[in-house]
Parts: sequence; structure tokens; C-alpha cells
Amino acid sequence: MTISKRKRKFIDDDVEMSIRERVLKYLRKTAPGIFASMNYYCITRYHMEFIDLLLEEPSLAYQALVEFFGNEDSAEFLMHRILERIFKFNPFYTVAAIVALKGGNSDKFKRLLAEFLP
Repeated sequence: MTISKRKRKFIDDDVEMSIRERVLKYLRKTAPGIFASMNYYCITRYHMEFIDLLLEEPSLAYQALVEFFGNEDSAEFLMHRILERIFKFNPFYTVAAIVALKGGNSDKFKRLLAEFLP
């Protein structure tokens, strides 16, 4: 499956780079093996690295985690940890983002990012 790039940007490039750096730093530091395997899975299945999938098609990134782990609990656990770093441990935004991702609502997730991050 190939993902086409969306033209509509919810966040600016500096904020996107900040998110990218925080997520990659966290994953490489805390779960390097899982990150490498998960990233390889996303590249072979979706032709995108996990972080790109998360920023461009967030609900698909969550679904990729479900497929990779084989269950929703593990996918939700890792996604929750990732989102805590993005939303600076704000529980309202973290839970709202998880609900959006689990519901397949990428646009709502992106709106949450745009609302929370400057």
C-alpha cells in the first residue's frame, strides 16, 4: 500500500521537526530494537518510515502498530508513551489523541496537534 502526500498542513515545519526529534529520540533510547523492527515493517508495508506515517497518516500509523504487535493493547501502550512526549504529558490531549487514532480519525488527531503545539 502506498500513501499519497496530503497537501493540507495542520502544523508548520518547525513544529513537525520538533515532534519528529522528540519521538525518534524517545524510541531510539527506550526501545531501539522494537523501533528498528517497527520501522522496517512500516517501510515494507506502507513505503514510509513510522515517524512519517505518524505525521502524515496518524490513524494508519496506529493501525500499523496493531498489525506489528498483533494486538491493540501493545499498540495502544506504545502509542500512549509516544503521545505523552508529543503532548508533554498532558493527559487530556494524550487521551483525546488516542481516541482519535483508535477511531481512525487522522484529521482530529492533526487538529489536536495544531491546537496544542504552537
